[in-house]
Amino acid sequence: MSSSNVGGQMHLKHGLRRTVDQCVSQIARVRSLNGWGSALLGMGCAVAMLGVRLVLDEAYGGATGFMILLPAVMIAALAGGLTAGLSAAVACLVGGWLLIVNPLGSGPLPQWSVARASTINFVVISLFASVLSASLRNTLHRLDASLHALEKTSIEARKSEAARRDTEVQLRAMVEQAAAGIARVNLAGRLVSANARLCEILGRSQDQIIGLRIVDVTHPEDVQLTLDVMQSAIGQIEKRYVRPDGILVWCLTSVAPLNAADGSLEGYIAVIVDISDTKSAEGALLESEARFRAIADTAPVLIWVSDADRKRLFVNQAYVAFCGLSDEEALAADWSSLLHPEDYEHTVRQAREGEASGEAFSLEARYLQANGDYRWLKSLSRPRRSDQSGLIGYVGVAFDITDARRAEEDLKRINELLEERVSEALAEKARAEADLMHAQKMEAVGRLTGGVAHDFNNLLTVVIGALDMMLKSPDDAARRKKLGEAALAAARRGEGLTHQLLAFSRRQALRPEAVDLNDLIQEGMPLLKRAVGDSIILDVRFRPGGARVKVDVAQFEAALLNLLVNARDAIGDRKRGKVTIRTRTCAVRPGRVPDLTAGRYICVSVQDNGSGMDAETLTRVFEPFFTTKAIGKGTGLGLSQVYGFTRQSGGGAEIVATSGKGTDIRLYLPLLESPKAQAISLSPAKAVSQRLANRLEGCTLLLVEDDPQVSDMAHDLLQGLGLQISTASNASQALSALARQRFDIMLSDVVMPGEMSGIDLARTCSIRWPEMKILLTSGYAGEDVDQALSDAPWRLLPKPYSSEQLAEALTRELTVLS
Repeated sequence: MSSSNVGGQMHLKHGLRRTVDQCVSQIARVRSLNGWGSALLGMGCAVAMLGVRLVLDEAYGGATGFMILLPAVMIAALAGGLTAGLSAAVACLVGGWLLIVNPLGSGPLPQWSVARASTINFVVISLFASVLSASLRNTLHRLDASLHALEKTSIEARKSEAARRDTEVQLRAMVEQAAAGIARVNLAGRLVSANARLCEILGRSQDQIIGLRIVDVTHPEDVQLTLDVMQSAIGQIEKRYVRPDGILVWCLTSVAPLNAADGSLEGYIAVIVDISDTKSAEGALLESEARFRAIADTAPVLIWVSDADRKRLFVNQAYVAFCGLSDEEALAADWSSLLHPEDYEHTVRQAREGEASGEAFSLEARYLQANGDYRWLKSLSRPRRSDQSGLIGYVGVAFDITDARRAEEDLKRINELLEERVSEALAEKARAEADLMHAQKMEAVGRLTGGVAHDFNNLLTVVIGALDMMLKSPDDAARRKKLGEAALAAARRGEGLTHQLLAFSRRQALRPEAVDLNDLIQEGMPLLKRAVGDSIILDVRFRPGGARVKVDVAQFEAALLNLLVNARDAIGDRKRGKVTIRTRTCAVRPGRVPDLTAGRYICVSVQDNGSGMDAETLTRVFEPFFTTKAIGKGTGLGLSQVYGFTRQSGGGAEIVATSGKGTDIRLYLPLLESPKAQAISLSPAKAVSQRLANRLEGCTLLLVEDDPQVSDMAHDLLQGLGLQISTASNASQALSALARQRFDIMLSDVVMPGEMSGIDLARTCSIRWPEMKILLTSGYAGEDVDQALSDAPWRLLPKPYSSEQLAEALTRELTVLS
């Protein structure tokens, strides 16, 4: 190339620079505008540059090209100040997105990361350019003012020079204190000046930095990118700087041209911002995502991440393998399509409810595996939240519980089988207990049979022998009377034994009446004293105010006599023997007396100072046929009869005894709170007075008895009482007799052959002949008859009965009639 051509080019370049400098100077010297005027100026500059950018759109080939809009920001800031610059930056950014990045929504967005980076770069550089250009405008205005003042006076010129120097100092201070690194680079690419922040970023002092080439502190991979930006004299890049210690610093670097006074290019202004933390965060995020995927893909459970619209954003390899799909197919697949038909409806409903709640939820269902088998999966879903938008989706995990469900079913079947086996074992145990109870019952029956047979054989021996002797003896009235009395006494003993047996088995029908035990004991004192004998002191202590209860009088008298006889036998031949009978009120606590509920009771105690009982005897004292007496001295039924009587009467019995120190037997009977009842005396030994016999004289009686011998015996007894008697062997004959004749009273057996019992007959007669009195009699009728008689208005005369007992019962009924 000739020297003339080189000279011409240089001249052209210098001329161009001067032209540019003059334009910039003229722009900076535009008169200041108000706020709205500055804003409109900025938007006008932005519109102009956006027009230029749209004209060059094809040349950019789809790139955002935001940097070409920076001159609009710089020109606006130079012409109108900071407000105009910021207005131009905002307008360029909005217009760039609407007209360049996505023209009026006419097409798809470009790559988000590139658009985002360009936007950030533009915002940062435009802000810096606005500040810098506005500062330059202000500086030029101040310089102009200074020059104008200098032209007036030298003093004013000196002041202007001082102001200029102050401005330079301020500008330098602003650069030095800037948060971004700022450098001036010459055309050779060497650093001419740098602020403190740039020195800090590069890890060098200012002296070390000055003179360095920019490529000397740039990572080798970013050198070409840096040269390209310098070549274009304007631009923005993300690059790495290398510090002397080897540390890399990521920075967002913006390059702008620096012109000389004549407008020629004399270097570059580089601004940069440290983005190492952002890059580190991005790297950490990428590393975390990679680590999460590695962990998730090696986990033996199904893992997924969904967005707020339930779309899968991520699934691990276990999820993919379970579905038998590719990664993309698994992300797009509808998870509910794999549900078992029986589980579909309720599982989908529970999932919708769980997601709507915004809280964690769990599901259990059967899902179709890739091999065609259904597997039980238990899933746990946790919400993903954002500080700005709240719930953004769910992260879930599911694990196979098929084996656990099968084990649960097996355990359930085992439990059912075990329950069946236990039921069978319990049934077998019940059968064994029943067999044992039957065996014990048979043993008790054997003992009962032996004891009863022994006593009845003795009694029958006396009765048969006495009767046989009466039949064979000569007509000796005295001897017959003696033998008859012996036979009668033996029969009485048999009667008492029968009553004891029935009381023991609780099959004896009781006829409880309201009585005062104090009066009853007082009336029977002569008999009680004879029972204990003359050598033993009988001490009786009554409860003040009476001891009212409701009991069977005869059974109570028999129980009291049993206790006195036992006390007498326990004292034996001891000197100063004493038996104490006492009645009092007792409050029984729960559990104090076996089989007795807590409450207030009348306690009748019989206490002696005899031989007492040891612990073993106390445990068996109420057992039937258990006795400590010598053979032939007792049946072992006395205390059993006492216990049975108290239990039937709603009470209980207790024994307090110590071997060698006496015995205290206490009977607890329910307290009767009603007004004092009139004591009833039914002493069986009392003879019929002539007055009672006269009352029965001439009365008509219908005797209904199916046993001929009993009927004959009763007929003779009734005749002896002066009654007019008709007999019937069953209910039918009795009704026929009643239809023919009027009777004052009917004496009927309870148990009779035919369809009607004595109770049925009594009911019929009470309706047809209500004026006739009825008296029932029975040896033993059973529980069903006892229940029927419990609320019946007729009295029952137990068999066997004497003429005195028969007369007294008839007189009582007929007395009411009269």
